Amino acid sequence: MENNQATRKWSDLHGIAVVSLSDGKKVGTCEDFYFEPATGSVYALRVKTGLLGHKLLPAADIGTIGHDAITTANEQGLHGESGDERLATLVLGQNLHSYRVMSASGTLVGTVGNVLLDTSTPAALHIAAFELAGGLREQLGGRYPAFPASQVVRYGQDVLIIPDEIAQSLH
Repeated sequence: MENNQATRKWSDLHGIAVVSLSDGKKVGTCEDFYFEPATGSVYALRVKTGLLGHKLLPAADIGTIGHDAITTANEQGLHGESGDERLATLVLGQNLHSYRVMSASGTLVGTVGNVLLDTSTPAALHIAAFELAGGLREQLGGRYPAFPASQVVRYGQDVLIIPDEIAQSLH
């Protein structure tokens, strides 16, 4: 999987500034994201707004995802987490890094190393692919095996299930 303009690694977005365009003010930093496993869509970004504060920036309120900042029209696009009942049914993106990847026949393929997001339409942000964590060879080469998120058969508590043929192609 290529890391192009429309596909960004989560590791490149984590910690990026979130800026309100109405007043040009940094309102926080992108810390995590909530996603819906059934659709692979990102519901909202979790924005760190202070030492201990966090707010949600719904994907629908994201203006752009640039190289140095994520923009939103205004600070009113950010919402508190406590009032959003939907969060209980969603998965935090950071948790995906501990997920094991298994083939449908039960063979362990590896663990998720990074998540690639399709940022071509920020208001419809979704997971495009998963990279496997690599060994020394992958780290030195900077190339990690990846598979499209559309190939995930099932998301479990801490495991992703992929078809056997996709698992075999990753070796």
